Amino acid sequence: MKKISTEVKVLLLGTLFTRTVLFMSTPFLAIYLSNKCHFSALQIGYILGVGPLINVLGSPLGGFLSDKFNSRTILTYIPILWGVTFSCFYFAESFYLFLLLNALNGLCYVIFEPTSKKALSFHSKPEQRIIVYNFRYAAINIGGFLGPLLSLLFHVKHSLRSYLLLGILYILYGIANRFVMPLSPANTKKVSSESIEESKLTKTTFVPYLLLLAGITFSYFAYAQFNSTVPQFLASSALFDDGVRLYSLILTMNAAMILLLQFPVLRVTKSFSSYSIITASNSFFCLSLWLLPQASHSIAVFFIALTNSLGELLLGARFDFLIDSLAPSHNKGFYFGLAELTKLGNSLGPVVGALFIHYFSIDGYQQLFFMLGLITLGGIPFIRLSAYYAKKRHPS
Repeated sequence: MKKISTEVKVLLLGTLFTRTVLFMSTPFLAIYLSNKCHFSALQIGYILGVGPLINVLGSPLGGFLSDKFNSRTILTYIPILWGVTFSCFYFAESFYLFLLLNALNGLCYVIFEPTSKKALSFHSKPEQRIIVYNFRYAAINIGGFLGPLLSLLFHVKHSLRSYLLLGILYILYGIANRFVMPLSPANTKKVSSESIEESKLTKTTFVPYLLLLAGITFSYFAYAQFNSTVPQFLASSALFDDGVRLYSLILTMNAAMILLLQFPVLRVTKSFSSYSIITASNSFFCLSLWLLPQASHSIAVFFIALTNSLGELLLGARFDFLIDSLAPSHNKGFYFGLAELTKLGNSLGPVVGALFIHYFSIDGYQQLFFMLGLITLGGIPFIRLSAYYAKKRHPS
């Protein structure tokens, strides 16, 4: 950590604090909208799905803005706008206002994320980047561990008070970036022989890259179920006496396992093919969904959390590092932004889950989660095709 620049440290600390409160807030939004606002499952699916949909539609724009403007401008003003948006959740009551606010949430995300990752790359040495992206991933998961725990401690899961705190933190995050980030050009247009070679490499790997994004979209489809369909199932099914508490327990176990296993898994898998790791990630996501009908048994709860954790771990920082390695140095923001196309899975996940709840009902949970898992496995053919074309074009 001593060798990491101040800019990177601020970005990592900002990620830690904001994600802690984010996980204290957003995973329980579906429960709040159902129990307090009495919205239908389909309405909740639309509200939760619109943010990731904006991520997908705005991903080229977010990447373009990341390369067009200097990082300090975006890392200052977007978190402030984001903070105001989150604060407004506390005062929202109507379906359309929640829809609008979550759309703005998605827009802020799709502009901020590629800029943040680009800044991490720009302010760290090449040999540091794999560990920097893993530190970022660890910060996110510390937030995932502490957030649900704090929601139970402060009894905020049935209100949106935590959204006010989340808004304040993002505003402070933006102000901190204003004073720490250097005022540097958005994009040095210096074209070297190395950058030309990188551009040629990117062109030859464009088809494998798109296939990879398509495959990972199915993994995000599965991940989205744990923020939408799963809490509704646990909160509404007669199988559970206190499904909300069980959901908090699963989230906390999930984050704790990721924190415990992240660096051991990194050490064990660093020599493995990235495509094999991402394929295994998809399979673990599927398995976690297929285990959910058994969630009334303690041992099953453990394996649900474990398989979901392994799915996240194997996808996690490796995906960001791979994009960083493939992207031309003068155009990293665009490629980080384009990767947000995978969030189509996050957008479709809640809607498809809601449609299945409507079709099968909560009592048809066996069929419900079997179908969701089966759809998740649809990503594997795309991942393997991506590996095939990548190997064919670059056998070495």
